[in-house]
Amino acid sequence: MKICEIMTKPIRLIETFAGYGSQAMALKRINADFEHYKVVEFDKFAIKSYNAVHDTNFKTMDIKDVNAEDLNICDADKYTYLLTYSFPCTDISNAGQRKGMAKNSGTRSGLLWEVERILKELHNKQMEMPQILFMENVPQVHGKKNIDDFKMWLEVLTGLGYKNYWKDLNAKDYGVAQNRNRTYMFSIKEGGEYVFPEKIPLKKSFE
Repeated sequence: MKICEIMTKPIRLIETFAGYGSQAMALKRINADFEHYKVVEFDKFAIKSYNAVHDTNFKTMDIKDVNAEDLNICDADKYTYLLTYSFPCTDISNAGQRKGMAKNSGTRSGLLWEVERILKELHNKQMEMPQILFMENVPQVHGKKNIDDFKMWLEVLTGLGYKNYWKDLNAKDYGVAQNRNRTYMFSIKEGGEYVFPEKIPLKKSFE
């Protein structure tokens, strides 16, 4: 089953590390049928921006305080639950502190493993889980320093029944006049599959 077939149902979007909601903005741009279901964002200024951009009224929430029940995933036969977790790149990017993202490291990038905790809570309590997970981050997420942690993360998701598809994509190859290389990953339940889009010619430029 391809991802487009899974997402024929209305989407309930769960955004962790939400920022101002760029991934929700992307769904709006493609006219996806979705609702802002849950938003997890620690920074008070980010959540203020999120609410201003999306006309919502979410409050700050620390992912460390989020439990399985807080996601309120129900009626998965009627909805596609899409959970995004583009965790902080502070400690893995070349421009950052390079402290890494190891489990129990206490780094900002190490907050990734809070997502593991929540997903495992859902699994162990036999609760419904998101059908699709999405991550976007800097390519250093699978660089030499972090590759072992990245492989461990892939193994965690596989153990929870997800099939992972990841690839580095550059914005300049998809119609954006910007050299912005990022790692994107979809993890899909229910035997789903994902094919990354083909490159398109760049027609825009900065004069």
